[in-house]
Amino acid sequence: MAGKGGKPAPKKDDKPQEQKKEERPQAKAALIPASTADVVQVLGKTGIYGEVYQVMAKILDGRDAGRVIRRNVKGPVKRGDKLMLLETEREAKSIKPR
Repeated sequence: MAGKGGKPAPKKDDKPQEQKKEERPQAKAALIPASTADVVQVLGKTGIYGEVYQVMAKILDGRDAGRVIRRNVKGPVKRGDKLMLLETEREAKSIKPR
């Protein structure tokens, strides 16, 4: 017998076709070693609305331990705060007075 759409109705003893799922390789989370840094000095605010602080941070561990670099930090920060840095090679450009 035909159904409403003109397609033959499936027989009751027909087994539904098994859908094959493509096996994807499992994504493994890469652990990125983060370096801790201590805020030594707050240089000033930057950003369109002043929401980013520019600080001098001393790297406490990792490859560049002991080095003091300039970084931009979003949100409130004060001297003595600890930062977790994913990379320590790049420095922020200095704030230019207007």
